[in-house]
Amino acid sequence: MFKKAQEKTDAVSPVIGVILLVAVTVALVALATVIVFDIGSDVSDTADATVQLDGVDDPVGVQATVVRNENVAEFTLEDPEGNSETMSEVGETVTVDEGEEGTYTVVAELEDGSEEVLTSTDR
Repeated sequence: MFKKAQEKTDAVSPVIGVILLVAVTVALVALATVIVFDIGSDVSDTADATVQLDGVDDPVGVQATVVRNENVAEFTLEDPEGNSETMSEVGETVTVDEGEEGTYTVVAELEDGSEEVLTSTDR
């Protein structure tokens, strides 16, 4: 007369359970590797600054003005002959006018001692 209702036992398949355990283990090993070997800590900063270059016609040269500076210790404006002028403060302006045509380059020396070419122009 009365039928006993069958009990349903819903569970995760053993195969899916093993796959999930392996995935969690791989993720933990990857995290431990990053922490133990300190991966990514040797990445250096890049220059976060803006320098405006304007041409000078008589004699031929370039004028550089620091517009924005977040992490640069010193800027160097170099002319084609190797002459240079340095600046470090926002609003500071230097001019290199040696009468030589060629490439004028602004090099930024970062606070950690590394150097990076910010911009260059041909005159």
